[in-house]
Amino acid sequence: MRPPRDLPGLPRADLVPVALETMLLGHLLDRALMPQVVLHAGNADVVEPLAIEEWMGASPVYTRRMRALMDIDGDDVGAIMKALQLDVGFVHEYMDVRWKLLDAEHGEFWLAHCGALLDVEPHGERRVVGMCHHIEDPTFDATAFATNPRARIRPLHRPPRVPADRLPHCHWTIAIDAANPPVPAVAHTGRIAALPLAAVANERPAERSGGGWRDYRGPFDPDFRLTRLSDGALVAVIREFALQSHLLSCSAELALAARFGAADARELVARQWIGSAWVVSERLARVLGAEAGGAAAVAAVLLLHPSLPPGFVRTVELDGARVRLVLRPARDDLLDPAHPGWLGLAVRGETRGLDAVAGGVDRHARVVDAGVRDGTLAVELVVDPAAAPLPEPGEVAFVRMSGAASWRFRAPEAAAG
Repeated sequence: MRPPRDLPGLPRADLVPVALETMLLGHLLDRALMPQVVLHAGNADVVEPLAIEEWMGASPVYTRRMRALMDIDGDDVGAIMKALQLDVGFVHEYMDVRWKLLDAEHGEFWLAHCGALLDVEPHGERRVVGMCHHIEDPTFDATAFATNPRARIRPLHRPPRVPADRLPHCHWTIAIDAANPPVPAVAHTGRIAALPLAAVANERPAERSGGGWRDYRGPFDPDFRLTRLSDGALVAVIREFALQSHLLSCSAELALAARFGAADARELVARQWIGSAWVVSERLARVLGAEAGGAAAVAAVLLLHPSLPPGFVRTVELDGARVRLVLRPARDDLLDPAHPGWLGLAVRGETRGLDAVAGGVDRHARVVDAGVRDGTLAVELVVDPAAAPLPEPGEVAFVRMSGAASWRFRAPEAAAG
């Protein structure tokens, strides 16, 4: 396998695959969480309002961040489309979105392939309507709100599909009309925006080569792919994709706490972390050529895993079978044990998610110590081939039910374009 490297040190050939895997976490996290919520609540009725609150809380916050990072200026339809192209909700290929910009106030997009729809269709029309109507309507407008509160995203057609094999899977319009009343901000969005995690800095590292886009301030590109970006921009965008998933997890925890109480919300989010982190580790190990496992493989995945918190400088030390991970925060308040989401779990010493990160690479890996010391979050792991292999956590089974878990991205061209 290739030697462990942090994001800025990854070769170009690995950056785009890691970016796509990081985007995919934005779908895996809900595949991990929602079945747990159904079991806890005893019925599925809570899923739709929870998903709406989760995405409406986080997406306007992270959309503003991505706009700032990539210098996406303006408040027209092209700017809305640019932000959607860089949203974990629209994972490239898995959500095969096609775009048509008509003018500054009008555009269309359609999905030639919607992985989320293919997951839901086997469960019947009610679930399809729940996702494609009840959830999409308010959350699409909330995402557009971050660019222009007078924008509206409306369907030309959407599932349930008639006929059953209809393509594209759905077709939408984006329109801005000065006569539209502005979409109001929701209180939950303000709570997410106030979190320390929402304010972490994300600077592009120095470029190793001169090719590729440093930003997205130019014209809207309907054929945009991550391969267009420079190495430095790719590194920054990968970090931002990871932060998008973390803010979604924070948003979900706060919404769950309002329904079930803080303790139950934390336990549900811990299970979300376990299920999604294990699958992401398996996928990253394959991308990095680390499927054989071992301490070096665990270290390589730890340096890149998107479910470990953003806003920290990561270092790993290898000493035979032992791996030491140190996370040094850019801000002291990132170590607040009351912080929602996977960050708060890690700071409080919850090791099940960390065990899942390591176990998805090598089932002989174990976290032997984790905690905050001297202003850093430190994790000690041992990879012992003689130890009994860690059984796959039950939480992973829910994630494997989704086509996202087994999805294979096409091999991207590494060269910037």
